Amino acid sequence: MLLQEIHSILLEKFSPKVFKLTSEIYGLQYGQNRIEKTIKKVMLTIDLSVKALHFAVKNKVNLIISHHSLIKDPIKASNQVLVNKLTLLTKYPIAIFVLNSSFIAAEGGVSETLAKALYLNLEKTFEIKNYKGVKVPIGRICTPKHYLMKDKKIVLESLLKRIKTNLDLTHVIYVGNLNTTINKVCIVGGDTPNTKYLKKALNLGCDCYITAKINYMDAIFGRDAGLTLIEASHYKLEILALKKLSNILSLQFPYVEFLLFESSDPFKISL
Repeated sequence: MLLQEIHSILLEKFSPKVFKLTSEIYGLQYGQNRIEKTIKKVMLTIDLSVKALHFAVKNKVNLIISHHSLIKDPIKASNQVLVNKLTLLTKYPIAIFVLNSSFIAAEGGVSETLAKALYLNLEKTFEIKNYKGVKVPIGRICTPKHYLMKDKKIVLESLLKRIKTNLDLTHVIYVGNLNTTINKVCIVGGDTPNTKYLKKALNLGCDCYITAKINYMDAIFGRDAGLTLIEASHYKLEILALKKLSNILSLQFPYVEFLLFESSDPFKISL
């Protein structure tokens, strides 16, 4: 497989460029001059940590598909961690493709993967406008269903238990009352807190909003507006979606080896 082949399918299907929320780094961030290079081994990762890059070099990976980029902001001072990463990248000819927010909105991306993992009925996409005014299906609007009794309503407490079980979490942060009935859920994967999104979800009839990050002002809005908010693990959401992408790509390119580097969640829990 040529790099151009997988590059094209990522751009067009699994992480469309048009779905970028901001002017963030996206696409080939490193190794642009290797577009005609033959790819035999691909590694998927949430972030480009030193450990992830060391793993890639050690296993002679040709292409890294990462959700997050090497750097987020312009370099204004000496950055020893970045120097260490670039030094590792010189050890073996590796190309890097960054998915970023496009992978949240994409079909089969973070938002959709979470909806299916929580056994929710997908009704329609939740669209917002990006920095170019393009509508991006950043989230999914769903209705919850009971595992055994389809006509039985689900309350917040049951939904929280399902999230903890299906995502293997020890705790979940939420705003709302445990006995509140959940009728319609808006899921927006990734770290995209925005009160405008919450207001739009309310206007669309949603009474629950699940995301990877809730800030304090959004929590206050949810509390006052009667909108249940649930914060799921950023790491768990993204690793689940990357596992799915790895499986899909391995079927699409059966003669290429796909590896998933599961970097540890940087957030720790004190029990």
